[in-house]
Order: sequence, then structure tokens, then C-alpha cells
Amino acid sequence: MSARGDEALVAEMRRAYAGAAWQWATGPAALYRRLATALVASAHVELQGRRVMDLGAGTGAASEALIEVGAEPVGVDLAVQMLAHRRTARPPGVAADAQRLPFREGAFAAVIAAFSLNHVPDLTGALAGCRRVLANGGGVLASTFPSDEEHPAKPVVEAVLEQYGYRRPGWYATFKDRLAGLTGDPASFARAASDAGLHDVRVERIEVEAGLDDPGLAVAWRLNMPHTLDFVASLAPARRSELRDRATAALAGRSPSAVTMLQLGATRP
Repeated sequence: MSARGDEALVAEMRRAYAGAAWQWATGPAALYRRLATALVASAHVELQGRRVMDLGAGTGAASEALIEVGAEPVGVDLAVQMLAHRRTARPPGVAADAQRLPFREGAFAAVIAAFSLNHVPDLTGALAGCRRVLANGGGVLASTFPSDEEHPAKPVVEAVLEQYGYRRPGWYATFKDRLAGLTGDPASFARAASDAGLHDVRVERIEVEAGLDDPGLAVAWRLNMPHTLDFVASLAPARRSELRDRATAALAGRSPSAVTMLQLGATRP
């Protein structure tokens, strides 16, 4: 894809996430909060009392996890509407592109990127930007879903959605086809970090207890994602309720509690 095509894709993703703040906070945030807690707990650098960038902060899941361990997070997100959610109860936030971070060199002790780098066309460039804003010895922690494994809730709920006429938005199809694999393959993810000048790079596959054996939680996750919520909102209330009931029934006994995620750790020498 051309640079202009990348810019158009990023703009589409920004618009989708900008309109999803409330739904995200009442649906997917419960899952991503647990995943963020696991990511922060794996930190290989000291976080307590240190300034840490929460890259792709969304409605604040990773920032909350960072505050719990005594860090001082600064949220960064492309969608200012995400940062504005519960603004008075959150740490400082800056609307910015992960590929063009507006901070001085060495400004942070760590960068936490919880399920955000998988949305970036120039992965190596974004990781090089993370390296630049890290203090010497600082660390990057990033998470994503592996390309070769997905939680069963994803295809099951999407199949029910399709029965109601859902089709993936163009931006989401491009994101899945082109961007997700950049981080979803452990070797590619690690190579991008090394090419960005980061050291001690490691990518681990871990299982996180996420409570998704509760079909209601799993359905709330999938129906409130930026790529599905517009379609769900377009349905008449009775059809929407029916959709939720059918998706919940389809997942009964088929939704494992744990989620598999890839976790990258690296340091600036």
C-alpha cells in the first residue's frame, strides 16, 4: 500500500475509534483491562514513580493498570474522543500518531503499548519512535493477538452477525489482511523491534485468565468493537436484542475463559 493509502487507512481507523469511546468503555474495556494488567505485571524495568507512556491509551485500561503499580502514565491516542472519556478522572493525555510521537528524546522510563501497535502501518518506524522517547535503559512492553490463534468468540459472534447482514467494513478488512500480521507473527514482531534499534528483544506467548467463559462478557466484547458497533446500532431495538441473545446462546459452553496474547519486551541500551 502507498503512503497515501496508509494515511487513508489510519484516518478511517481514527474515525472508527473516535465514535466508539462510550461503547468501548462499556464492552471491550473489561477484557482489555485484564490483558493490560498482565502486560504491566511483566515489566522488566522499574515503573513505580516513573513517567510511562500509555501508547494507544483508548479509554484508559493500561493507564489504570500502571497507576496500580505506582507509575505516572501519560496517555497517547490518535482519537482524542477516546482520551476525553472520563477526562477528569484520568492522567494527562496527548492526541498523537504513534508514528510521529511529539515528545523529546528520553522523556519516558517505559512505553506500554497494549494492543495498539497492531494498528500501525509503519511498525518499525513506530518502534523507533518509542526507542527515541525512552531514557537509556528504558523498556518497551507491547501486546497483540497471535495471527495463528484466535479466541473462539471472534468467529462465532461474527457468524451470528453475518446472519443479520453484517459485512466487515473496508478499513477493518484491510487492517486484518495487512496490519495484524506485522505483530501477530512473533518472528516479524521481534524483527521490527530489532530493526528499530531496540535490544534484548523477546516475544512470548502467554495465556491470560480473562473471564470469557461468561458468554455475556464475550458478546459485549465483540458487539462493541469499532468495526461492529455501527452495524449493531443500525438494527431496530428488537433485532438488536435478538442478535445479542443469539450470539450469547451460540457461545454457551464454547467460550474458553483464557485469551492468548503475544507480549513483546525490549530495551533502549
